[in-house]
Amino acid sequence: MTRLAVITINHQHTDMVPKAIESISGIVDPSSSQIFVINNVRDQLTKEWLSKKYPKIKLMENPEPKGFASNINAVIQQFPDFEYYLLVNPDVICLPNMIDPLVRLMEEDRAVGIAAPMLLNMDGTVQPSRRRFATFGVLVVRALHLDTIFKNLPSIDAYFMKDVQFGEITPVDWVTGAVILLRKKALDQVGLFDERFYMYFEDEDLCCRMWQNDWKVCYVKTARAYHEHIAEGRKKIMSKANRHHITSAIKMLIKYRGKITHCNESKK
Repeated sequence: MTRLAVITINHQHTDMVPKAIESISGIVDPSSSQIFVINNVRDQLTKEWLSKKYPKIKLMENPEPKGFASNINAVIQQFPDFEYYLLVNPDVICLPNMIDPLVRLMEEDRAVGIAAPMLLNMDGTVQPSRRRFATFGVLVVRALHLDTIFKNLPSIDAYFMKDVQFGEITPVDWVTGAVILLRKKALDQVGLFDERFYMYFEDEDLCCRMWQNDWKVCYVKTARAYHEHIAEGRKKIMSKANRHHITSAIKMLIKYRGKITHCNESKK
């Protein structure tokens, strides 16, 4: 079994993809890994750049745009023989030695199904990419962007785990999918991403299912990457992305009958 697949989805990120790919290619072992780039929309510039500079990268092109879950699932289903799948957003710049601590944790603790690094804003501050499962109230506040009006809400602070001192490796409820390492064996048991979530919440849902099936989700502070965090759904209220955010929040509530926080009870 080949060790590692790295997957990046390009959706009109022509200016960002080169930086992301260069940071990834600098830290993967070409003898035991394969990088995949998915052109979710037509992008001839990226296609030409990859063919010239990184001809060994597998480029996949969609005739029509797909959601995040569908794109990732398609790669895993078409190339199922990897041990690990590392998902990296195009607005991410991986720092040296980002991958090693994640894989090492997977090797040392066979109960870990998902591992994710510390994500940094471009100014070096830490992003709250590790979170508690959302309560009903938090889902509503976040979906309606009320937290941009009412600052420092205790429920939102708890959701972002502002009360936690993180060790080198910390089990957490869930991690955002901007950079996330998945164990294939765990995916075989719990299933792939739920494609009903076109965008947003597919990462929280997968982490929930991991805990329900006795797989751990861990935040690894020694692995780091910069994340520009476009977050269109959070920043542009009237955007299509925000509509996906609200729709996915509703689907999450329906799927778990409003009891998302029970996903990992007595598991950690």
